[in-house]
Amino acid sequence: MRQLAQRERRLVALGILFALVGVVVLGLIVPVVGGMAARALERSDLRETYVRNQRVLAGIPVFRAQAMQQKATASQYAVVAPTEALAAEMLKQRLNRMTNEEGGTVQTISEVQGDAPEGWVKVRADVTLSIAQLYKSLARLESEAPYVVVGYLSVAADRAAKTGHAAPMDVRIEISAPVRVGEPT
Repeated sequence: MRQLAQRERRLVALGILFALVGVVVLGLIVPVVGGMAARALERSDLRETYVRNQRVLAGIPVFRAQAMQQKATASQYAVVAPTEALAAEMLKQRLNRMTNEEGGTVQTISEVQGDAPEGWVKVRADVTLSIAQLYKSLARLESEAPYVVVGYLSVAADRAAKTGHAAPMDVRIEISAPVRVGEPT
């Protein structure tokens, strides 16, 4: 092996120095600076989470008041009954009472089985009503609690077509409502 010249020794020394500086920078400084940046980002995320949680905690009284209001009006949006069968019966009675109060006649009222979504009851009725009675009945269904969904309405005005003037119509209506199973309050 030959002896290195002065210039070659300097180049080797500079190479070793650059390698040591690179090892120190990549092995110590970059991870430390990267860790500090990651912790700063984490602190920023934690501050944002803390502020968001403070807003949620400050809103608890508002949420509680809204929950109490919803609980107080829940009976307007669902039939409250001990069982779904009694809820269906209550819906049948409502249709029967409404039709009789409007002056119509009820042919049949029955519960529709298996077609209603979970937690809902569905009732179908065949009634005879005039156009004014039908209009009033639909307005009552729309405005009286518990509110219901009219899923189907069929009107047969065969008698009016035959006689040429307004006559009672055969109406088939299907209504459904959500059920809250529990004791009525």
